Amino acid sequence: MNSKILVALLSFVSLTVAAPLTWEQLVQSVDKDPVMQTSQKRADAATSSQGTKLWDNMEFRYQLDGFSFARHDFELRIKPKSFGEGGADKASTEAFKNYQQAKLSVDRSLLMYDRYEHALRYVIRRKIAAINQQLYQVNQDRIEVLHLKAGEETFNTQDLISAIEQEAALRATLKGDSTVLRDSELKMRSWVGEFDSVGLDSSWIPTMDELAESLGNGFDVNENFPLVMKAKAKMEYEQSKAKQDYTKNRDYISHIGVGYSLRIESLMKKYKDLDADDVGLASAKYSDYYDEYMEKTGCKTIGACSNAGTTASILVPDYDDRRTADKFYVNLAVKLPFFDSNNGSALKNQVAELDAESDYLDAVRQVNQKVARLSEEIVALIAQWKVQKEFVEKVNAGSIFEEFAQAAGSDPLLLLRARESALESDIKAVKLEAEIFDRYIALLDYAGIFADPNVKNHLREGLK
Repeated sequence: MNSKILVALLSFVSLTVAAPLTWEQLVQSVDKDPVMQTSQKRADAATSSQGTKLWDNMEFRYQLDGFSFARHDFELRIKPKSFGEGGADKASTEAFKNYQQAKLSVDRSLLMYDRYEHALRYVIRRKIAAINQQLYQVNQDRIEVLHLKAGEETFNTQDLISAIEQEAALRATLKGDSTVLRDSELKMRSWVGEFDSVGLDSSWIPTMDELAESLGNGFDVNENFPLVMKAKAKMEYEQSKAKQDYTKNRDYISHIGVGYSLRIESLMKKYKDLDADDVGLASAKYSDYYDEYMEKTGCKTIGACSNAGTTASILVPDYDDRRTADKFYVNLAVKLPFFDSNNGSALKNQVAELDAESDYLDAVRQVNQKVARLSEEIVALIAQWKVQKEFVEKVNAGSIFEEFAQAAGSDPLLLLRARESALESDIKAVKLEAEIFDRYIALLDYAGIFADPNVKNHLREGLK
């Protein structure tokens, strides 16, 4: 009893987990794609607020005056921003944000294109596989009829050999169809996960008439096209960087520093020329150095040194007698704008801006050309598709069958050839659909339809 309940529960779970693959699931899987998540994080990081910089950099400096460790200089040095650098930095930051957002749109569009491309390939290839299966059956019927006609005068052995060779070719084609369908299904499974079948609703796909009507007016390339948007954002970012680099050359004030000069009196000493009066009396300031003074001067008595005016250079304590205010200092460095390279920098900035604009115009030109070419090719292919479909409709209506039957006296081989001819036209029409939709989704990619996260059915959104 318990095992039956367990089996039932497992069956229920499998039914709830595995479900047919839908267009909605494919579209929603873009947000979970690692490429999309990385691009989104990059865009979010670029749009995060940045604090206003009041200076380019700040540094702390220390200087030791002598290895007696008695004199120490401490300085806080600031490099102020160049003239106009603040505005250039702000413009560059804003341009960088826009550039990352444009790259996000391009990434979303490419990921969405990939999903629609594989899904449409699966749907159309399944149609082709079904028609190939019918062609295979028609050929099998032909082989059977030819076997029955083996004893007749009109029998041609070459027809039977050709039919048998055609059977092998069609079997290989069916095998190829199966392989393509399996590969496309595996690719879609890598995006969505587990599903028990592919349930891509054909109502999502526009008809040829809808495409022809929509593309009759053509596409107007504008700045909302992701590649154009990206090119423009890149141009503005490159131009802002050029201006930013140029403003850095206007750093006329190299740095401003405020320092403090510390003296440690217990470690301070200096050489001083002492005479007899400095050391001779007990109350003299340097009486402690009497013996050293007498030794260096060589005098027998202090009186003799005094009469001779003899002095001696002796290392004695030093004292910091500066005011507190004098212990601080200011350091200022100003560049002299004579014979500098600012003129050359201005020229480089101008060339960089023109190069960025040229790249933008080139990108717009390429998008215009590709969009115009795709629109023209789609319209031409739809015209070819209509010719093929008209023939198929005549065959399916029976008119061509009747003409063949009247001409051949209901010859089964001619009837099979008529059916085969209709199927061949049908498969040509389906292959034309594949070419049309390959170009159509490329057009949607250029037009930015795939980049819009709020669109549910991008294939029909492109018709608006």
